[in-house]
Amino acid sequence: MKQTPQTIKTLVIAVIIAGILGALTVLAIETIGTAGIKIMGVCLVLIVCGIMATVSLVAAEKPETKNLGMAGIIVAGLVFLLSTVLIVAEVSDAGFLKLVLSLFVLSVGLTHISLLHCFSVQNKYARYARMTATVAISLFTILLITRIFDTFGSYYYESLIYNQSTYKVGMVAFIFDLAATSLVPLCNRLDVPERIEINFEEPTTPVADIQEKEDPAI
Repeated sequence: MKQTPQTIKTLVIAVIIAGILGALTVLAIETIGTAGIKIMGVCLVLIVCGIMATVSLVAAEKPETKNLGMAGIIVAGLVFLLSTVLIVAEVSDAGFLKLVLSLFVLSVGLTHISLLHCFSVQNKYARYARMTATVAISLFTILLITRIFDTFGSYYYESLIYNQSTYKVGMVAFIFDLAATSLVPLCNRLDVPERIEINFEEPTTPVADIQEKEDPAI
């Protein structure tokens, strides 16, 4: 998905404006009141969601990660819209807060995976590290969202939650995520010799050489 320069310029201008408004709001924090704090909150949300959408935008330009990038852009947009409603309307509903927080966690996970796929891996070790990190990020994101909602009532689920098994699995996934993410650029710099390919096909002889052999007078 090739992005037009106008779209990229619009995103750049939006982030710059949000940064300026947020900085001015912080400088005038003593006199801005509730409305100013809301503006600062919306600006911060725009900057964070803009960063996540930008990383997903780069991933969406590659054909193999187009769907991943588009999903990241959509979720980041939803996070911005719902967070803006949350801040401006001062929503205090617990279900709505859980929804926004879970979407934010999902957006961070998609952004992280998209960032890993922005690298052009050069060898199999970097590819394995990226696959490991992708699985760890997905597992950690799912467990974290599950903990946010925590609405299932089965005995097995409750025992799994309250005996801290999910915390342990989540922490292990988080550690694997950090380690594998660090290994992707490191393994990408390894000088791995290319595998020699053996070609069993008979070499083709040019037609002119065949004619010369058949007719020496040519």
